[in-house]
Amino acid sequence: MLDFDLLKNVLIVAIGSSIITTALVQKIKESMITNKTTITYVSLGISLIIGTLFSKCFSDLSWLNCLWAGLITWIGADLVYKAFEDKIFKSFSSMEKVIELERNDE
Repeated sequence: MLDFDLLKNVLIVAIGSSIITTALVQKIKESMITNKTTITYVSLGISLIIGTLFSKCFSDLSWLNCLWAGLITWIGADLVYKAFEDKIFKSFSSMEKVIELERNDE
């Protein structure tokens, strides 16, 4: 039988950590513009780390359930980002790389 209380707890923790993860990935994306594949892997890694540690610190879930919360954090962070894309967050395609050149005025 499916444990709905456990599933609800994992999802609630994942939603909370998704908000934190989305903001963190956005800051990383703005400071280190790379390609989309790299951003996907960085986002997955950050989500697993932040989601797992967040759920372990702020809940009484087991390590296995905390890992599930970390994976769901990655999915949830993507949904939060897509909901607020171009409203709060900058989309990757709209970011321009600015190159600064030094001037030697003699």
